[in-house]
Amino acid sequence: MILNKNVIQRNYFKYIVFLTLFSISNNTSAQLAVTGYSSYVFGINTEKTKKISFEMKIFANNYIDNLPIELNAFYNFKTKEYHRFSIGIGLNVSPFRGFDEVNAIVVPASLEIFPIKDFKRIAVVLELTPEFRVEDDVTIRSLLGIRYTFDQKR
Repeated sequence: MILNKNVIQRNYFKYIVFLTLFSISNNTSAQLAVTGYSSYVFGINTEKTKKISFEMKIFANNYIDNLPIELNAFYNFKTKEYHRFSIGIGLNVSPFRGFDEVNAIVVPASLEIFPIKDFKRIAVVLELTPEFRVEDDVTIRSLLGIRYTFDQKR
């Protein structure tokens, strides 16, 4: 039986997504947040109140063969009354295009602004990200988003 290259790639991608979600669930017992960014980007991230958190972004304004997915690890600075700053490193890949399709290495800097002092579940997110592309060029991406954090009752 000969396996199609696309079938192998899709199965590989399913395992990556499963392992990512599994690691996120093991690292977070209290919080999970979803973010809707400008330019049709959707993000899921782990607990930002810890020093290290993770985020997975899906850039949905693409054909499925070119669908970029980004995995980031963030260092979170101390949360202030109305804001939180994070800086990270990550990998932007297109898993449906090929087995080893890496688009860029990214270094996102993220600022979360909490418009309501005592309700930090909703935040406005500003992100500025240098992308070190495989084609030897560097671009800078900016995203604006709204984040909602699902928090355990304390």
